[in-house]
Amino acid sequence: MQDSKNQRIDEVKSAVSTVEGWLKKEGIKNLYTYALEAPTSTIVEIGSWKGKSTSCLAFAVKDRGEGRVYAIDTWKGSSEHQKVLKHYEEDQLYQEFLENMSKLNLLDVIQPIKMDSVEASRIWPIQKKIGLLYIDGSHEYELVKRDFEFWSPFVAEGGYIIFDDVPSWSGPTQLVNELPDWYKFIDIRGNHGIYQKLN
Repeated sequence: MQDSKNQRIDEVKSAVSTVEGWLKKEGIKNLYTYALEAPTSTIVEIGSWKGKSTSCLAFAVKDRGEGRVYAIDTWKGSSEHQKVLKHYEEDQLYQEFLENMSKLNLLDVIQPIKMDSVEASRIWPIQKKIGLLYIDGSHEYELVKRDFEFWSPFVAEGGYIIFDDVPSWSGPTQLVNELPDWYKFIDIRGNHGIYQKLN
């Protein structure tokens, strides 16, 4: 059983290697594994870029046989990405995201939500409980905190929250050190801070 799971993770790593992004191999394993094990098959990602992390989550949803990945992004880049996007045309980043997801045959389980994460939280159905919330938008402390505060109430009991770039960026690292007691620390692995909501 473990061998087949490891083999599948290797297949996912190979598939997503075609998508440009910063996600490390251990991070790919984290996202796939926790999306597969989450208590609900509703997965929300804040910050999708070109879709490398989105595709890991989507492969897990496909393997579950149900669910959807809600990819929330403006596709305009946060402050730390503006140099990279300087020569991009309007909507080019979003089109690259869609093309990448299409090449991997994942669009049927992905719902892009092209708006700011706070705006998106205001239209989210309160009864729709999230099994895994992946926070990878802007890494500035106030913005990571905002994403957490607006989205964590929707996470199911027993659901997971994964924060990107812990401990390598100060913003998300500071926030995870301030989490309330009802978030159980699971691990820091592959530049991800992994927590479980207890109630």
